[in-house]
Amino acid sequence: MAISSTQLARVHTQLNQIMKQINAGNLQSAGTAITQLVRKYPALGETNHVASGYFTQIKEQDRAIYYAQRALKADPTNPGYLVALGVLLVQINKHETAIGHLEQALKIDPKTPQAKGVLAVSYTQLGKVAKARAMFNQAIADSPDDHESAMNLALLESDIGNANKAVEMMQRLITRFPDNPVLHDSLCMFATYDDQLSPSEVFDIHKQFGNCIQSRVRAPKSYTNDPDPNRKIKLGFISPDFIQHSIVYFLEPIFKNIDRTKFEICMYFTATRADETTNTLESQADIWRHCSAGMAQAHKQVVQDQVDVLFELTGHFASNLLPIFAAKPSPVSISTIGYANTTGLDTVDARIIDSITDPSPQADTLATEKLIRIDNCFLCYAPPANAPAVEQSLPDRPFTFGSFNDLRKISPSTLNTWSEILLANPNAVLMLKSSRFGDHEVCEEFTTRFKDRGIDPSRLILKGRTQTLQEHLAMYNQIDCALDTFPYTGTTTTCESLWMGVPVITLTGNTHAGRVGASLLHAVGLDELVTNEHQAYIDCATSKAKQGSPSTNDRIALRAQMQSSPLLDAPTYTKKFESIIQDLWSSWCQKQGASK
Repeated sequence: MAISSTQLARVHTQLNQIMKQINAGNLQSAGTAITQLVRKYPALGETNHVASGYFTQIKEQDRAIYYAQRALKADPTNPGYLVALGVLLVQINKHETAIGHLEQALKIDPKTPQAKGVLAVSYTQLGKVAKARAMFNQAIADSPDDHESAMNLALLESDIGNANKAVEMMQRLITRFPDNPVLHDSLCMFATYDDQLSPSEVFDIHKQFGNCIQSRVRAPKSYTNDPDPNRKIKLGFISPDFIQHSIVYFLEPIFKNIDRTKFEICMYFTATRADETTNTLESQADIWRHCSAGMAQAHKQVVQDQVDVLFELTGHFASNLLPIFAAKPSPVSISTIGYANTTGLDTVDARIIDSITDPSPQADTLATEKLIRIDNCFLCYAPPANAPAVEQSLPDRPFTFGSFNDLRKISPSTLNTWSEILLANPNAVLMLKSSRFGDHEVCEEFTTRFKDRGIDPSRLILKGRTQTLQEHLAMYNQIDCALDTFPYTGTTTTCESLWMGVPVITLTGNTHAGRVGASLLHAVGLDELVTNEHQAYIDCATSKAKQGSPSTNDRIALRAQMQSSPLLDAPTYTKKFESIIQDLWSSWCQKQGASK
C-alpha cells in the first residue's frame, strides 16, 4: 500500500511519541500504540524498527528479531536496521549471521553508530582476535567518550592472559570517567589476575569500587526482621550461576546438610538461561525466586521476603549483583565461595575464608569485610556423581604436565615458570585445556608466547571446550601431574584434578587468590605438593616427571584419600558453616536490643 508524504509525516510523529513513552518507561501505552501502528503499516521499515525496539525493551527477543527482520526487508540498505538486527543476533550468539549484517552496515556507512563495537564482540566470540582488536580500536577512535568498546577490549585481553594490559586500559578509562561504577567493577576483576600489582594495590582498587558504588546508594538504617536469635533464620542465596557452574560443587554440600529446622533456604536466580542443575537447586530450596528482570526486582524481592542473611557468591565476575549488596537489603550479608578477593563493600559484613588462604593479621587489613575463618578449609567440595573412572595412562606417551585453568589465570609469570619446567624436563609435554583454545588464533598466540620462551610448539597440547562434563573430566586421565597457576590459583580445577587421581603442584602466593591451592591440598593431606618458592615449584614438578606416570592404583588411592579428607566432609563443614551464621545473626540481634 502506497503511503503519502503527509501520512508518512504523521507516522513519524506517532513513532517519536512512542519512543518517548518507551524511554519514559510507559511500556503499556507504548505497546498498544506500536501494535496498532505496525498493523496499519506492516510494510513500513520505520514502524517495524520501532516495534523491534519495543519488544527488545520488554525482553521478548523472538518478536524483537521478527520485527527487525521485517524492517530490514522493507529497507535492505538501511545501516541502522542492519545494526539493530545484528545486535539482536549477537545476543542469541548467532555471531556468523550477525557479522554479515554488521559488515554490510559498515560498507554502506563506515560511521554507522554501534556497528564497530558490536562487530568486534562477534569477532571476539568467534576467536578472531586480530580482527576484534582492530575493530575495537576503530570503535574507540570513532567514539572516545563511549567506554563500552574500550571495556570490551580490556575484557578480551584479560580473557587471553593479558591481565596487566586490561588493568592499564581500565585505569586510563577511570581517569576520564572516575564516577563510573561499571569501570571500577571491571578493574577489580582484572586486578585480581594481574601478576604485577601488589596486594595493597589490588585492595585499593577494590576499595575505590566500594566508595564509588556506595556513594550512589543508601543502606537502610533499620530492618523489620524480628531480632530473635533463637528463631529460624531465613538465608538468601542470590546468583546468576545456579546452573552447571563451578560454585554449585561447593553449594551442594551446604544445601544437602544444613539443618532445615534452624534455617530456611531462599534462592534468587537472576539469569534467564536455566538447565538441569537449575531444576535440581530449585527442588532443594524452601523458596525459589526467578529474578531475571534486573537488580531492582531482585532487591525488592529480597526485601519483601525479609531475608535475614544474604550470601554474595559472584564477587566482581560478570553479571554480579554487588549493587544490591551495597544497598544492603538484609540485616546480615556474607561473601563466600565465588570470588577470590574482597568485595570492597563496607556493607558486606563478613567473608568466609581460612587461616591458609588469609593468614591473620595481615590478610585482615586487605578486606572491607570481617574475615571469618573455617578450620581445615573454607570450602567443601561435592564431586560430580557421574564422574568417569580413573584410568591407566597410555604407556607409550611422554610424561604430561597439564592445566585446565581458565586462560585468564595463565599470567606471564606462570608462562615463564612452566617454560622453565619444560626446559628442565626435555622429554615432557604440557597439555592446556580451556574453551578459548577452540579458537585457532588464540592457540597461535599462546604457541608464540611459549616459543618466545624457548619451547617448541610440538611440546604443547592445546585443547578447547568439550561437549560434556564427563568428557572434560576424562581428559584428566591424559595428564600425569597438574601445574597450578599464579598469582590466581585454581579452585574447581584443582578439586577435579585430585578427584581424577592427578596430583597438583601449587606455588603459594601472598593473597587469597594465590593461596586457595595451598588450602585445598592441605585439606587433602598433600602438603608435599605445596611450594613456597619459585625454584621449589620447578623442583617438585621435575621430581614428579622423574618418577614417571602414576599407576592406576596411585590414582585410585589419591581419589580415596580425597574422599576421606576434610574437603569432602560435608556434615562437619556444614556445622561450622551454621555456627558462623548463628554467631553473625545473634550479634545483629543483640545490637538491636542494645539500641532500644
